[in-house]
Amino acid sequence: MGKNMKRNKYILLIGLTILSAIILFTIINQTQKKEFESIQYVSDINTENLTLLEKMCVDVDNDGQDESIELFTSAKRDDSGKMGWDDGQRWLLLVHDMEKKFLFFDDYVQNGQLEFWVCAINKFEKSPPLNTDLEKHIYVVQTGNGFQLSEYSWDKQNLCYQKEIIFNPTNQWEVLSSYKY
Repeated sequence: MGKNMKRNKYILLIGLTILSAIILFTIINQTQKKEFESIQYVSDINTENLTLLEKMCVDVDNDGQDESIELFTSAKRDDSGKMGWDDGQRWLLLVHDMEKKFLFFDDYVQNGQLEFWVCAINKFEKSPPLNTDLEKHIYVVQTGNGFQLSEYSWDKQNLCYQKEIIFNPTNQWEVLSSYKY
């Protein structure tokens, strides 16, 4: 009976270790889950009273056709072409895909601005990659009373963009930057 007691203790210890590992793995996995926001196309976006700051044409959904990424602000240009910045303005970022428009950002930014970059990710890590191996991601930085970096990527299955906030530290107090616009 002494051997069976020892063996049962070891089996119980191994079982508890495995159970603890499963619980720990589940907790870690839950905290690392990414939260995505789906960006669906919208039927109408009015940019009539906005100033176009930047327009980039690039195939961001890998369908062989360029989409148009457009950045607008509510600040106006004067007669000489200089921007009339205030301490805050509305910023709008959208992607045109033929007749569909995807609204990435439309909000007031106090003491800051919006910028975007398009990056081709070599998803299969091939060297050199084929064009079909590259997945385009749009990175958007919002500065002002805080700093936030968001990533947008095309979701082929759901025919929409997925937004993930990559960086948005809590308790931001002051953000200083060299302004592009």
